[in-house]
Amino acid sequence: MFTFLTPAQRDALNASLVARGVTDAQFAQAQALAKEMGEQLARTCGDVLGRPVEPLDFVRDVLGVEGAGRLLVCALREVTGRPDLYRDAL
Repeated sequence: MFTFLTPAQRDALNASLVARGVTDAQFAQAQALAKEMGEQLARTCGDVLGRPVEPLDFVRDVLGVEGAGRLLVCALREVTGRPDLYRDAL
């Protein structure tokens, strides 16, 4: 999901998640859940439009970077049972 991050950005993300008590397994589970949610949203959008919508196109064109991040954060909340990690960071 985050293949576009540089090694330094990946390290910073990992450190931030560890500081918030998120394990590697939880993050991997959240990524899988976010992917599943994105695929379902794309299918639903495609049903409404009457044509197939690829999940990557949906995320890029509809959710954008911020929306995709929120999708992952929602999945993290679901997996960890913790409040929204965006708010925890403030």
